[in-house]
Amino acid sequence: MLSNTKSRFTGRNFLIAAFIALFTFQLSAQDISFTQGNNNLNHFYADLIGKTATLNGGWGLFGGMRAGYNINNNISVGAVAHGLIPEKLGGSYINQDGKDELHFGYGGIEAAYKYNLSDKFYLTGLMMIGAGRADYENLGGDDYFFIAESGASINYRIIDWFGLGLSGSYRFASGVNYADFSNASFSGWAASLDFKFGF
Repeated sequence: MLSNTKSRFTGRNFLIAAFIALFTFQLSAQDISFTQGNNNLNHFYADLIGKTATLNGGWGLFGGMRAGYNINNNISVGAVAHGLIPEKLGGSYINQDGKDELHFGYGGIEAAYKYNLSDKFYLTGLMMIGAGRADYENLGGDDYFFIAESGASINYRIIDWFGLGLSGSYRFASGVNYADFSNASFSGWAASLDFKFGF
């Protein structure tokens, strides 16, 4: 049976996520310039994402991708999508032998602010607003709900058009109404490894 014991922590975690988002906006207010010159700026980017995230008291492994446009050296806008890899879901409540298989994915519009620490290292603050979808393979039906995710990452440019990033984030879900899931079931912390490409 699904457990909702973490529901009382959702409010506190949402406040932490909101703080991260506000901190990102504060950083961006210090150094926004739409006229910065950089002849080597890659205007378009695409990231391949491997993510592990909490999911209803267990954990899940996600695959994902983001793509977008670098407005300047600091500000980027784009879209991101993540999908649960069903065979890589921890815990004993779903996706095990003899039990139903959960499908879960989410994505949306994402804004990012970059702060250069050096020529190779930079920090990024991220904020995504979008939607999620969940369904059981055998139970049938599905549910769509609101998702917001904020986070931060540290990134390393290996060469001009390729780099790596390590990030932490918090996913907030609202409006969940499927089976015995709750908002807390799809809210939680995540860590990801990004393979970053610039064009």
